[in-house]
Amino acid sequence: MCARCATVEGVTTHSLRAETHRDLAVWAKSLVNGSHASAVTQKELVCRCMWKGRPAQLVIHYENGFTLLEAGTGSRTLWRYSFDRLRNSSDDGKRYLWLDFGSSDDGEVELDIEGCPKPIVFILHNFLSAKIHRLGLTA
Repeated sequence: MCARCATVEGVTTHSLRAETHRDLAVWAKSLVNGSHASAVTQKELVCRCMWKGRPAQLVIHYENGFTLLEAGTGSRTLWRYSFDRLRNSSDDGKRYLWLDFGSSDDGEVELDIEGCPKPIVFILHNFLSAKIHRLGLTA
Protein backbone atom coordinates (compact mmCIF):
# COMPACT_ATOMS: atom_id res chain seq x y z
CA MET A 1 0.00 0.00 0.00
CA CYS A 2 1.21 3.49 -0.73
CA ALA A 3 0.29 6.53 1.38
CA ARG A 4 0.80 10.05 0.06
CA CYS A 5 1.32 12.78 2.66
CA ALA A 6 1.22 16.49 1.96
CA THR A 7 3.96 18.60 3.52
CA VAL A 8 5.03 22.22 3.09
CA GLU A 9 7.81 20.93 0.81
CA GLY A 10 5.40 18.93 -1.35
CA VAL A 11 4.09 15.38 -1.35
CA THR A 12 5.98 12.52 0.30
CA THR A 13 5.18 8.88 -0.38
CA HIS A 14 5.36 6.06 2.14
CA SER A 15 5.12 2.37 1.24
CA LEU A 16 3.45 0.05 3.73
CA ARG A 17 3.24 -3.72 3.53
CA ALA A 18 0.48 -6.00 4.74
CA GLU A 19 0.77 -9.77 5.02
CA THR A 20 -2.74 -10.56 3.78
CA HIS A 21 -5.49 -8.90 1.77
CA ARG A 22 -7.57 -8.80 4.94
CA ASP A 23 -4.79 -6.94 6.77
CA LEU A 24 -4.57 -4.49 3.88
CA ALA A 25 -8.34 -3.92 3.98
CA VAL A 26 -8.21 -3.27 7.74
CA TRP A 27 -5.35 -0.77 7.29
CA ALA A 28 -7.12 1.01 4.43
CA LYS A 29 -10.42 1.21 6.31
CA SER A 30 -8.65 2.54 9.42
CA LEU A 31 -6.84 5.23 7.43
CA VAL A 32 -10.04 6.36 5.70
CA ASN A 33 -12.10 6.34 8.90
CA GLY A 34 -9.35 8.20 10.78
CA SER A 35 -9.12 10.81 8.03
CA HIS A 36 -12.87 11.33 8.05
CA ALA A 37 -12.96 11.60 11.85
CA SER A 38 -10.16 14.16 11.63
CA ALA A 39 -12.15 16.24 9.12
CA VAL A 40 -15.22 16.23 11.36
CA THR A 41 -13.13 17.18 14.40
CA GLN A 42 -11.01 19.82 12.66
CA LYS A 43 -14.04 21.52 11.05
CA GLU A 44 -12.06 24.23 9.25
CA LEU A 45 -8.78 25.19 7.67
CA VAL A 46 -7.66 28.81 7.62
CA CYS A 47 -4.64 29.89 5.59
CA ARG A 48 -3.25 33.15 4.32
CA CYS A 49 -3.06 33.75 0.60
CA MET A 50 -3.00 36.41 -2.08
CA TRP A 51 -6.04 37.03 -4.29
CA LYS A 52 -5.84 39.51 -7.16
CA GLY A 53 -2.63 40.88 -5.62
CA ARG A 54 -4.27 41.53 -2.23
CA PRO A 55 -3.51 39.70 1.03
CA ALA A 56 -6.41 37.55 2.18
CA GLN A 57 -7.41 34.56 4.30
CA LEU A 58 -8.94 31.44 2.78
CA VAL A 59 -11.31 29.60 5.11
CA ILE A 60 -12.43 26.10 4.13
CA HIS A 61 -15.14 25.02 6.57
CA TYR A 62 -16.40 21.43 6.70
CA GLU A 63 -20.06 22.54 6.78
CA ASN A 64 -20.04 26.02 5.20
CA GLY A 65 -17.61 25.62 2.30
CA PHE A 66 -15.24 28.33 1.09
CA THR A 67 -14.89 31.90 2.33
CA LEU A 68 -12.26 34.43 1.38
CA LEU A 69 -11.73 37.17 3.97
CA GLU A 70 -9.83 40.41 3.68
CA ALA A 71 -6.48 40.10 5.50
CA GLY A 72 -5.88 42.11 8.63
CA THR A 73 -9.28 42.58 10.19
CA GLY A 74 -10.65 39.40 8.64
CA SER A 75 -14.10 40.87 8.93
CA ARG A 76 -14.85 41.75 5.31
CA THR A 77 -15.97 38.79 3.20
CA LEU A 78 -14.62 39.02 -0.36
CA TRP A 79 -16.51 35.95 -1.60
CA ARG A 80 -18.22 32.81 -0.33
CA TYR A 81 -19.12 29.52 -2.05
CA SER A 82 -20.66 26.30 -0.76
CA PHE A 83 -19.03 22.93 -1.53
CA ASP A 84 -21.69 22.08 -4.10
CA ARG A 85 -20.57 25.04 -6.23
CA LEU A 86 -17.02 23.66 -6.63
CA ARG A 87 -16.62 22.28 -10.15
CA ASN A 88 -12.87 21.71 -10.21
CA SER A 89 -9.74 22.33 -8.18
CA SER A 90 -6.13 22.22 -9.33
CA ASP A 91 -2.71 23.43 -8.27
CA ASP A 92 0.78 23.83 -9.67
CA GLY A 93 2.47 21.96 -6.79
CA LYS A 94 4.48 25.06 -5.92
CA ARG A 95 2.25 27.93 -4.74
CA TYR A 96 -0.93 28.40 -6.80
CA LEU A 97 -4.36 26.92 -6.13
CA TRP A 98 -7.21 27.24 -8.62
CA LEU A 99 -10.84 26.76 -7.60
CA ASP A 100 -13.54 26.74 -10.27
CA PHE A 101 -16.98 27.52 -8.86
CA GLY A 102 -18.63 27.80 -12.26
CA SER A 103 -19.55 31.41 -11.55
CA SER A 104 -19.92 33.79 -14.46
CA ASP A 105 -18.61 36.59 -12.21
CA ASP A 106 -15.30 35.12 -11.07
CA GLY A 107 -14.99 31.97 -13.17
CA GLU A 108 -11.90 30.24 -11.89
CA VAL A 109 -10.44 31.74 -8.72
CA GLU A 110 -6.63 31.87 -8.55
CA LEU A 111 -5.05 31.97 -5.10
CA ASP A 112 -1.36 32.39 -4.36
CA ILE A 113 -0.90 30.26 -1.24
CA GLU A 114 2.69 31.56 -0.79
CA GLY A 115 3.87 27.98 -0.32
CA CYS A 116 3.04 24.47 -1.48
CA PRO A 117 -0.75 24.16 -1.90
CA LYS A 118 -0.74 20.34 -1.56
CA PRO A 119 -1.60 20.24 2.19
CA ILE A 120 -4.61 22.47 1.49
CA VAL A 121 -5.71 20.30 -1.43
CA PHE A 122 -5.37 17.13 0.68
CA ILE A 123 -7.50 18.62 3.47
CA LEU A 124 -10.06 19.87 0.93
CA HIS A 125 -10.31 16.38 -0.59
CA ASN A 126 -10.58 14.85 2.88
CA PHE A 127 -13.45 17.23 3.74
CA LEU A 128 -15.24 16.29 0.51
CA SER A 129 -14.67 12.56 1.06
CA ALA A 130 -15.95 12.78 4.66
CA LYS A 131 -19.06 14.64 3.52
CA ILE A 132 -19.81 11.98 0.89
CA HIS A 133 -19.19 9.21 3.44
CA ARG A 134 -21.55 10.92 5.89
CA LEU A 135 -24.28 10.76 3.24
CA GLY A 136 -23.74 7.02 2.89
CA LEU A 137 -22.70 7.28 -0.76
CA THR A 138 -20.21 4.69 -1.99
CA ALA A 139 -18.61 3.92 -5.33
